[in-house]
Amino acid sequence: MAIEVVPEQLHALAGALDAASTSAARAAAALATDPVGGPVGEAVAAFCEGTGAAGRCLAGELGWLGRAVAAAADSWLGLDAGLLPVPGRGVAG
Repeated sequence: MAIEVVPEQLHALAGALDAASTSAARAAAALATDPVGGPVGEAVAAFCEGTGAAGRCLAGELGWLGRAVAAAADSWLGLDAGLLPVPGRGVAG
């Protein structure tokens, strides 16, 4: 099975992944770090700590995936440039 994807679409996907990574990092950083009082204080602190860790991990993974997608697109563009005939030159037959 072949999947045809234009490199420009891959670069757009990489940009969307990068934006999602930034958003996840921002969400993780926005979680409350101030202690909450009352009977739920300890549970709220644990929830914020766990959710913040998950957000930071998600941000890292999305960033890595975006860079990998962009690298694949760049690689395909380089391969295409090497395979396409140069105008004015003959093509091997």
